[in-house]
Amino acid sequence: MKETLKNANFPQDAEGRVYHLNVKYGQVANRILTVGDYVRARAIAKWLDPEEQAGHPTFIHTSQRGFLTITGRYKGVPVTIMAIGMGNPMMDFFVRETRAVVSGTMAIIRFGSCGSLTGRAPPGAVVVPRGGYCIRRNIDYFSDSPINKDLAKTPYLISGEFAADAEMTGQLAKNMNATLSTLAEETDGAVGPVVTGGLNADGCSFYSSQGRQDPSFWDDNTQLIKQALATHPDTDSLEMETSMLFHLAKCSTLQKIRAAGCMQVFADRVGNDFIRPEVVALLEPAAGKAVLDTLVATEIDDEMDPIGTVWERVK
Repeated sequence: MKETLKNANFPQDAEGRVYHLNVKYGQVANRILTVGDYVRARAIAKWLDPEEQAGHPTFIHTSQRGFLTITGRYKGVPVTIMAIGMGNPMMDFFVRETRAVVSGTMAIIRFGSCGSLTGRAPPGAVVVPRGGYCIRRNIDYFSDSPINKDLAKTPYLISGEFAADAEMTGQLAKNMNATLSTLAEETDGAVGPVVTGGLNADGCSFYSSQGRQDPSFWDDNTQLIKQALATHPDTDSLEMETSMLFHLAKCSTLQKIRAAGCMQVFADRVGNDFIRPEVVALLEPAAGKAVLDTLVATEIDDEMDPIGTVWERVK
């Protein structure tokens, strides 16, 4: 830590930089594409307008905690691409701290990877969910002295649904289909299809709360996937961030957050198959472009004035 921080409740430095992302007002745009992998973020950033066309330098910053922020323009519209790492806590850092430094409505699309729980989404498919729910390991179940005796009877807690933004989701599915249709033909079906209309499940971990079997640990999760599908039969995908984004968007009370998501299917949890590296190399940039196209088509209320921001035209 280099800066002197104030306010232990929500730490920011003297210039308003938030604690973990280390960005301040004017460095993050209203429209954000978020990924976990910084390599993916930099690859998608190649679609941004050249600096000469944008009229300003592309803002690139990596915080001490590893959050990568890239802000520029795509088709003339200010956008931010941010790599946040993996898991619900990282999504919580990202949403709360960007919300603190952005005024007006925010439009956020997560572009990630997932496991598939349906035969209609093989490796190479892209899932665009209508909403999501969360699966949480119930720590009290594993405690020698549980506090809530009734709650402690179940090892995992499965939540209700949180909806994605319907308009953004519809546009995202349309753009993804248009972008990937040609690629699917060129790869003889290795890329695609685009799977829509179902739910995404967020586990609080990659292993236990996603039903993976690890004999080295006491997890009691052999029936977890069956329980999740019995509770939410139209579940298509399983990962760790997108449903948390939908949940936080719903809970943003002072200013609106519109949220959508799409995930490349890396792991086929039904057929126990995994995506090939050469397919990822084709799929990621194409899908990233579809996300950017969706973001710039999204209407924003009270969009930030570019004066004083990193996307202010200076050339």
